[in-house]
Amino acid sequence: MSENTITVDIDERVATLMLRRPKVLNALDSRTHRAIAQAFEDLEHDEGVGVIVIAAEGRAFCSGSDLREIGQLAGRAEQEYVELDWRTKNRISTCPKPVIAAIQGYCVGGGMELALACDLRIAATDAIFTMPEVTLGSLPGSGGLQRLAPVVGAGIAKEWILTGTRVGAEEAHLRGLVNRVVAPEELQDAARELARELATKSPLAMRLAKVALTPEPLADRGIVAAFQMLAGDATHSQPSYSTATKKFSDTTV
Repeated sequence: MSENTITVDIDERVATLMLRRPKVLNALDSRTHRAIAQAFEDLEHDEGVGVIVIAAEGRAFCSGSDLREIGQLAGRAEQEYVELDWRTKNRISTCPKPVIAAIQGYCVGGGMELALACDLRIAATDAIFTMPEVTLGSLPGSGGLQRLAPVVGAGIAKEWILTGTRVGAEEAHLRGLVNRVVAPEELQDAARELARELATKSPLAMRLAKVALTPEPLADRGIVAAFQMLAGDATHSQPSYSTATKKFSDTTV
């Protein structure tokens, strides 16, 4: 949790992991990935925690990877970053305890993949979801290609990923991406209320239900992880990538 990139608060068996990088729309850098992974390791073994909520400070849930960092990486260093990003989302997805995402504002690229790694998603009415990577000449690299289709269906997933469509909260709810839509001022309370309800249930029953619902989770190391690692390195080396990402960053921020 170096430099307070995240904080964790526990109350009534609910742990709230708060992303605290609002100046960069809660973009994820390497130290934040490691802080999240360590927090989940600790919370998984904390018997006083039944449910985890991932929330974010400021006007965005998460704008994806921090381009100031990954823009300086190439070759093996970039592959290692993609591998770290992949492991972070997998750590969340395979947590034996239910994980809820409380989403406001921008939920972009790796931020949307972060939300997809959670079990349930509650969105504020101002939430905007998009995976712009293909439009930018790259690919979603931390599970979005694999996790979106089972949630919204293959046809919708292909449309959203190939076109980089921006999806509002109501459409996201209609397609099944989010479970509930609430007013922005109600978001944190709604997420914690659902979390407290789940925290009263049998931890073992919820853990077994999660395993049964996802009997073949994505592996940290394997053909899919290797593909994503190499694909990121290959696509980011194309001349068009840096120009496209700068334009997109300017329009988002």
